[in-house]
Amino acid sequence: MPRTGALDLSKPPFRVPLGQDAAAVAEDFIACFKIVSALPHKVSTCIEAALEIAGLYPKDPLCVASQRIAGDLDAGVGAGGVNPYHNAQHFCEVVLSALYLSLLAGVTAREKAELLAAALVHDFHHDGSTNANVPFRLERLSAEAASPYFEAAGVPMDVQARIRAMIFSTEVSIGARFARECHLHFAASGPRPSLSGVPAPLALLADDARLALQAVIVGEADVLSSAGLTVQYGELQQEKLAEEWKKPLGADHKVRFLNQVFQDFTVGHFFSPNLRALKSAAQERADRERDAPPPR
Repeated sequence: MPRTGALDLSKPPFRVPLGQDAAAVAEDFIACFKIVSALPHKVSTCIEAALEIAGLYPKDPLCVASQRIAGDLDAGVGAGGVNPYHNAQHFCEVVLSALYLSLLAGVTAREKAELLAAALVHDFHHDGSTNANVPFRLERLSAEAASPYFEAAGVPMDVQARIRAMIFSTEVSIGARFARECHLHFAASGPRPSLSGVPAPLALLADDARLALQAVIVGEADVLSSAGLTVQYGELQQEKLAEEWKKPLGADHKVRFLNQVFQDFTVGHFFSPNLRALKSAAQERADRERDAPPPR
């Protein structure tokens, strides 16, 4: 029996149900994530299921490379085993979130496979810290760690470049914003984004509407579990991140992230009602924390 038998492929995040609202879909996501957390080979199971839904030939080099990477992640290679947040569970959640957003966007099987590969490796070999004062340090680390797998499987160089661009789009302060601006330039006649301060891998997005769409999907998938599901799950994700960064992250931090950094979904606008609920809850909690008397 294939590993995917542990997952219900008839429900979100593997199917887009008709008439189901964002709150109900969020509950289906969380139920799936709970099952994933208990799986012995969770990354392999999730990428196998996602690629099956995507519909690309299993022996395609991109699928082969993704499955090899997933196998190594399950073996602990580059999986951030000691990281409370950036670990194998996070990789699985981002892969499955990217799958669902790709279904909402109606991208091709090939495009799904590319963005699923990017979602799989976007935090490959994450060291549990931040980029600090070195822009795109973690994204470069992940892209470089994944490159030998793609090369060994025979993934064409142009496809590797597309995946690298998507990985860089998960950097929230510059990458995700640039990807969104590129997508809106093509999809909504927005202004052409400036390339000033944009690293070379991301520049591809400025001339490729489909790649810009894929990049936005991967970037939004990276934060969906923190910003697009339930208030409780969003708070749980922040607690894990605080533990990883070894510093408290209060409601003010959540408010700043949701209002100033991420702001809203574009491709994943279906989840915007959940995001608004998260913003409201975070703001209420921030107000209570601000008004609370100082400890004696």
